[in-house]
Amino acid sequence: MKTYRELISNEEFFAAALMQIPIFVIDAIDESEVDEGGTVQKYTDFTVWIKGVSYPRHKHVFKVSH
Repeated sequence: MKTYRELISNEEFFAAALMQIPIFVIDAIDESEVDEGGTVQKYTDFTVWIKGVSYPRHKHVFKVSH
């Protein structure tokens, strides 16, 4: 069974980007999966870019498998 850890802080996004860890993007409202397995290309306090697509941090949940 896979477990997932939610990325919240800038430090967590930095570490995920540095290690090229695949990120799962989940819609925060209906909890559906939006994107699977992309790596963080860029992040700010408001947006995360994965596979060339920007995702607002307040509208999405970002998880990694461990």
